[in-house]
Amino acid sequence: MYDQVQLRTGIHATDLVGCGLRSFWSKSRSVAEYPHNMLMRSLGTITHGLLETSPSNTEAWTERTFEVEGVVGTVDRYYVPIKRLVDYKTTRWLKVANLPYGSHQVQVNIYAYLMRESGEEVDTAAIQYIDLSGPTKCRECKLPVVPVPDGLACPNCGFYPRGAHLGAVLFEVELMHPDEIKVFVEQRRDALRLALDLDDAPDAEPSFLCSYCMFLEDCPTGLRHLGR
Repeated sequence: MYDQVQLRTGIHATDLVGCGLRSFWSKSRSVAEYPHNMLMRSLGTITHGLLETSPSNTEAWTERTFEVEGVVGTVDRYYVPIKRLVDYKTTRWLKVANLPYGSHQVQVNIYAYLMRESGEEVDTAAIQYIDLSGPTKCRECKLPVVPVPDGLACPNCGFYPRGAHLGAVLFEVELMHPDEIKVFVEQRRDALRLALDLDDAPDAEPSFLCSYCMFLEDCPTGLRHLGR
């Protein structure tokens, strides 16, 4: 896992969403991580690798990188005949009611922007969430739910867990107007580029994501946000 860690250059779609300070630090410093903190990210990378095997037909392609005016983004899958973009996200203990997580929906809109600017059409988009902990389980029987005529239920006791899923949930993304996402991308890109050129860290943008940030211990704003 440590051998795979590299300081990523260039401005990526993920750098334009969420906290600007996190994006700035990810380009200008490195931080030591415990292996257990890296494990989930590594499992996600492995899962992406399995899903991004090129299809045997020409109706879809996978893992294609686009670059527009200094912004880079890699699209996981695109279905050519229906002009549909799908992004894969791995997680644990998936809660259907809380989807989409964080800035995932904006990130997919950035991918759509990059594709359009590169001459591709995007009519619809979705996020394929994959729960690495598997399907919902019955708390009493510890068994995964199964499909039944009126939903998902425990095969042993027949209980219907709230928000149950089978380990994967497809979330439809609302596409932003092309002009709106273009302005968003350009503003965020220019702000990050200027901060890096001047070596002037931008303000932190605290949120629930602070809990998962590798730079948290160096960020007073994030620590205060979490009550620390």
